[in-house]
Amino acid sequence: MLKKIWRMCGSVRLTFYLLLFISLNLVTASFYVKAYPRVFGTLNNLLLREWFQLYGVYHPEKIWWLLTLSGLLIAFGLNIATCTIDRLLTLWSQRNHMGKGVLFIRTSPSLIHICFSIILAGHFLSMVTGFNRSIDVMPGQVASLPFQDSVEVLDRQCDYYTSPEIIKGFVKQCTVSINLETPVEKTPKQIRFLHPLSWHGLSFHLMAEKKAGAPKMKIIVRNDPGVKLILWGFTAMVMLMLWYFPQMNKAIRGGK
Repeated sequence: MLKKIWRMCGSVRLTFYLLLFISLNLVTASFYVKAYPRVFGTLNNLLLREWFQLYGVYHPEKIWWLLTLSGLLIAFGLNIATCTIDRLLTLWSQRNHMGKGVLFIRTSPSLIHICFSIILAGHFLSMVTGFNRSIDVMPGQVASLPFQDSVEVLDRQCDYYTSPEIIKGFVKQCTVSINLETPVEKTPKQIRFLHPLSWHGLSFHLMAEKKAGAPKMKIIVRNDPGVKLILWGFTAMVMLMLWYFPQMNKAIRGGK
């Protein structure tokens, strides 16, 4: 019974149907997101659990696709894990009949799948854990941060393009002065577009909703525990692919 369930979880046919239903689910989701921007627009500034508590529970008829998508992605993750484990166990049992170089080449696609799974796990962590807050840039605005810390907006200054005419009046750069406060001290800092700030494990990013006139700006404060998994997994996957494909090309040419 367990072997039958294992074979079913690792079936390539199951992979095909999961990808098909995930694609259909995402197409359906695109219509809901466009139709209800007030409900789903806040997903950009909130963790998934926070968004669900504030909006999701009150609109079950609009978020059903998110629940089915989560179930499909979990099933897809189990499918990838089962297929990868099956292949690695098979190759390991045949290790005495091939050299170490050949073994590593054959296991590389499975290792790439593992790296991809690590990246997905990092994205999942980013969505459900950590800290995520949007702060309006208004002088005197104060917002609380983790561990009894806080941030206060002091001032904002913007430079604008004066030429050429096509971009005249558009924002060139903005600088926002802030105070980062702990229970024992205040630290003045500045933040600008494309110049984020790191402090006490938090990252501060300056964003604007428009580029002309007086921009409405926000400071996005994040603590993202999943970003390390994403970076490690992506780096390892790229390195493996850069090694694997030239080796495969050599093996194919050698076979000819």
